[in-house]
Amino acid sequence: MSKTLYDLAPRQKGVIKKVKACPHIKERLHSFGLIRGVEVSPEGKAPLGSPRIYNCLNSKISIRNNIAKQIQIYED
Repeated sequence: MSKTLYDLAPRQKGVIKKVKACPHIKERLHSFGLIRGVEVSPEGKAPLGSPRIYNCLNSKISIRNNIAKQIQIYED
């Protein structure tokens, strides 16, 4: 099974391999810069665990856990 963005621990980095989401969510993620080959790392999370904050292209992006589980990564 492939590792997902959700599986990254704090201070780990990953490179996006594939976004497996419905077309409108995939388009929204691409507009934020979450495309194949981009490095991402977790920065924090909400008090109840979702959403989580990720650093991508020097920007902080908040992504719900169910969406983060649909983004496959290569682990650095």
